[in-house]
Amino acid sequence: MKIKLAATLIVTLSAYAGWAQKADNSAVNKRDKQAYEYTADKQGDSKTDVEITKKIRQALIEDDSLSTYAKNIKIITRGGEVTLKGPVRSSQEQNALLQKARDVAGVSGVNNQIDIVVK
Repeated sequence: MKIKLAATLIVTLSAYAGWAQKADNSAVNKRDKQAYEYTADKQGDSKTDVEITKKIRQALIEDDSLSTYAKNIKIITRGGEVTLKGPVRSSQEQNALLQKARDVAGVSGVNNQIDIVVK
């Protein structure tokens, strides 16, 4: 029984690994290091900015329709202004991310630095 269960688990995990999306945005991260204004180290440290970023991230993580790319987007909040930066799979994902950011209380504006990457 234990062997059968272990074998089933291994097959299931192997199949899942094949379905999982690989979020490799190394090239984008390299590009972002050269940009000054919209990098993670520019994140505001006020309680409001941190809370806005946290709420947006939670909304993305909870949305099962989003790709791993979309869930790993960079969120930079400074003075209530949110910048979303990085790759997503489609314009639908891009629009969903922008709307989720706009829906969070305290957001004064959203700067779209999202790239659509199709693979």
